[in-house]
Amino acid sequence: MISLEADVVIVGAGIAGCSAAIAAAKENKKVLIIEKSDALGGNATQSNVGTICGAYYRTFFEYPRIVGYSFSTAFLNKLTSLSVEKAPKNYHKGLYILSYEWSILQSFLEMELLANGIRIMKSSEIIRVDTKMNSINRLIITSGQESLEILPKAVIDCSGNGIVSQLAGLERIASPSYQSASQIFRVRGLLSDSEFSLNMSLKKAMSMLVKKNNWPLSFTYLSVVPGSLKNKQADFKITFPDTITDFDGTNNELYLKGRTSIETVFPFLTEEVESLRSASIENIFPKLGIRTLQRSKGKYILTESDVLSCKKMESGIAIGTWPIEEWQSDGNVSMEYFEPDDGYMIPADCLISFTLDNLYFAGKNISATTKAIASARVMGTCLQTGYAAGKIATCETSDGQKEMIALLNKELLFGNE
Repeated sequence: MISLEADVVIVGAGIAGCSAAIAAAKENKKVLIIEKSDALGGNATQSNVGTICGAYYRTFFEYPRIVGYSFSTAFLNKLTSLSVEKAPKNYHKGLYILSYEWSILQSFLEMELLANGIRIMKSSEIIRVDTKMNSINRLIITSGQESLEILPKAVIDCSGNGIVSQLAGLERIASPSYQSASQIFRVRGLLSDSEFSLNMSLKKAMSMLVKKNNWPLSFTYLSVVPGSLKNKQADFKITFPDTITDFDGTNNELYLKGRTSIETVFPFLTEEVESLRSASIENIFPKLGIRTLQRSKGKYILTESDVLSCKKMESGIAIGTWPIEEWQSDGNVSMEYFEPDDGYMIPADCLISFTLDNLYFAGKNISATTKAIASARVMGTCLQTGYAAGKIATCETSDGQKEMIALLNKELLFGNE
């Protein structure tokens, strides 16, 4: 069996995983990133979320402030320099979002990883985690037709479903079911250049068609992904009523069912919506937009109270600014806001394993309750937790880790002022 060594191994190449990899590499560490699929970006590219949320403070002033580290600012500036959209958009009640094109983001992430000397292993999956003396000492992965042994000094789980904790048999934060999932599909040949008018036409048509065809009520909320309407094409989002669980098989079946639903619904829409008369489906994105799954348990569990009270902590390594957002099975979304121009702090202990000394978390896998992760899961926050986890994981002593957390907290509070 081939054996590889790495200072930091990152599992999952979504926004959090890529941020963690870059942060660790900048500390002159040998970094390996393992991705189960054949592409980078996670849900951001393969589900095509289409908008970066939580990267700005919610505000009713004209210009929003970027939240997070100078790393976050540089990341967003580089991405917008490559994109059509150059500025954030006021989406709803002072919430600002930044639209992006999935292919540009995917290329940008690969470029950044390679520029920082990070080894990328796509189409690779962890199948075993061995521990010794309260630390991970070996990972077994499959890559293509072969098995590999990885010997890490530290591991950061950015998988979104706590796969490392699962395989190590650690306690996790789980629910019988999770928020409803959405599917994004791209439509071309549109005759409308107004996102508002198109959304109104879709809502009117779907309200009628849902009743007429006895489709799920959630289909009523079919809508255009904000900022995606351009050049006679747009991305549409449809929410499914089916239950999301931690079992991959069920979720994969839902994706296939979702494709069939979209292919069934769309011809009716082309008959009812004038601006869709000549339109066609260009692409149904390859991954279901699953918002949250089970998470790893850290030394601290972020709570709903922490979020809504905008709790500040001395060991805070990320600032969350997005409300608690929960999608229901009927297609409705529940939003619980806190005060504008403010945010809550995510403490470092949400990124550090409760059990293993060299296991860390970032992104949608941080230690948080169901309500809290419904806020902290967004990309703007994942950028920060990924960056922080990458830095913390490079520390070889507890004193070094404490010093790094203090530096991160200082930069977070004052670095962008």
